[in-house]
Amino acid sequence: MKSSLRNYNVQFSGLKDGLHQVSFEIGAEFFENFEYSLIESGEVLIDMELDKKPNMLTTRYKVKGVVNTTCDRCADPLELPVEGAFKLVFKFGKEQSDNEELIVLPPEAYMLEMAPYFYEFINVLLPARKVHEEGECNEEMVTLISQYSINSSDPDDEDDFEDDWDEDEEE
Repeated sequence: MKSSLRNYNVQFSGLKDGLHQVSFEIGAEFFENFEYSLIESGEVLIDMELDKKPNMLTTRYKVKGVVNTTCDRCADPLELPVEGAFKLVFKFGKEQSDNEELIVLPPEAYMLEMAPYFYEFINVLLPARKVHEEGECNEEMVTLISQYSINSSDPDDEDDFEDDWDEDEEE
């Protein structure tokens, strides 16, 4: 694990059974640790509630903040709010689990490496299509993209495109 991500580790050995609260501030340096990240930077607060029991840890998360990414339409910078809640259960054992909310830890584990989970939480909160509000896109870029795009939204253009192929086949 990269050293800058160690700030997101939670050592649970030595904690008494019961509820514990931990907060994490995630900034630009966090996202730099993930190759090919859709998120360039951001300011996200994650509040974690950890309920420690002898054989398991139940964790709940509240995620809230803003991330900076790229608009899927015009490729300009885009700031998006993210907000959501998650739950994970960490159980001690050797058998694997098919449930994505249940993570099996080896009996000798003493710490949770939360950075990958935090990264996943934030990415899950992004919309499938990340675009500016109507009228806020870089119009110059949108015009260029539509000018050079093969897939036109004008049905008449598609017919012309098909006709071009038909003419080539007849020759």
